[in-house]
Amino acid sequence: MLRRARQSGFTLVELIVVIVVLGAISAGTALYVVRSMEAYSDTVRRDQLTSGARVAVERLTRELRNALPNSVRVDNDSGTTHCIEFFPVESGSSYDSVPRTAANISFAAIAYAPPQTPAHVAVFPHATQPLYTHNNPGPLADYDPANSEPANGVVYLDNDHRFTHDSPRKRFFLTGEPVSYCVDPDGDLKRYRGYGIDSTQSVPPTGVTGALLAENLQLSDGGNAVTPFAYTAGSLQRSAVVTLDLRFMEEGEWVRLLHEVQIRNVP
Repeated sequence: MLRRARQSGFTLVELIVVIVVLGAISAGTALYVVRSMEAYSDTVRRDQLTSGARVAVERLTRELRNALPNSVRVDNDSGTTHCIEFFPVESGSSYDSVPRTAANISFAAIAYAPPQTPAHVAVFPHATQPLYTHNNPGPLADYDPANSEPANGVVYLDNDHRFTHDSPRKRFFLTGEPVSYCVDPDGDLKRYRGYGIDSTQSVPPTGVTGALLAENLQLSDGGNAVTPFAYTAGSLQRSAVVTLDLRFMEEGEWVRLLHEVQIRNVP
């Protein structure tokens, strides 16, 4: 007697159930993958913001630590652009005597390293404004590299000059031209140089193009104005301090770096 072969396979109901289950699993997996990719993208963006912020802070810190004493000035009151300005020290040494009672074009010193850029000679810069007014007599004179003899300790000035004060430590500094760091309304941090000396701080300096160091800085946080640069003058008890408050934002990701830099205080 012949037996009937039994048919095997999925029923329509089973097939529908399988499709529904696979669809649910796929949707959950896709959601997991999407969220993982979003988390990774956020992490990368945050890391890029942090890296850019650290580079900017390290560059500022390195230059500020080498600033001429009492040469730092800050302008946060010119609207939407904020700037910090200072004279960078390139070299220096001790001197025997400098023109004090009468103007002279040279003086004797201990051998010193020659400056790499057009420079100025600063003696006892006890206050900020006299440096930027650049008067004669005054604490700042123009350096003459053609006639100076660094190895023999001879310092020549561009013109006869009389310094207003003697340094208690018999020390002079060779500085470069002033440097400014500015945060503009677009959130760009730029470095400016080569614009000369001006008694009034220009925000930003005119006549030159700044070198871009960082982007996406914020000058407002929750409706409150942000002050990226603050300067506290030194005293007999403590060094001068520059406070950097740099806040970066990109696509909703925030990074804030709050850093203090001690400035040399002994002119």
